[in-house]
Amino acid sequence: MSTSKKIKDVLRQERIIGYLDPNAENYILALNNENFITSSSCIGRITIIEGEWPWERDKSRVVYKTHDHLSIYELANVLSRPFDNLWLKVTGPIIHLKTEKIDCALNLLNIARTSGFKHSGIISYSDNIFTVELMSAVEITQPLKINDTFIFNINSLTNIINKVNDALDEGHRRLEKLINLTKKNLIC
Repeated sequence: MSTSKKIKDVLRQERIIGYLDPNAENYILALNNENFITSSSCIGRITIIEGEWPWERDKSRVVYKTHDHLSIYELANVLSRPFDNLWLKVTGPIIHLKTEKIDCALNLLNIARTSGFKHSGIISYSDNIFTVELMSAVEITQPLKINDTFIFNINSLTNIINKVNDALDEGHRRLEKLINLTKKNLIC
């Protein structure tokens, strides 16, 4: 079975069980080739996190998640629930790829940085395989409620929603640029 066929089969299985982000398949297929295999990915998302700090995984939890735009109705639904601390967070795309060739990894990193994936690098080397993490700089973390007190003006909700949706779109633009530059400039 060809590598391309294997990748498509894995993606189909991940889509069925819900591991694959909506709309991620085309990006992943464009990055996989004879030199690179994706091992995990996220095309960017908006989350609302309950907890004292959004980065404390064992003391916080995601109470809302979408890979699409956030609406005023979805936000209002979460805000109406009895949470003491809420954080609105946008994260841009993050992709992990594996390759056996250091020159391919370095070439991909140069393209990624040009595309706005400035927090990228080789994160591991094991069994002659380099794992490359492509991470965009797109991120917003906005406290919404602290100690059971809303910390925003109700009139600013539309502006907040517009800004987080714009940030999500910016991550998608950077992902598109990455794919286009990779098709034109990846030398392996």
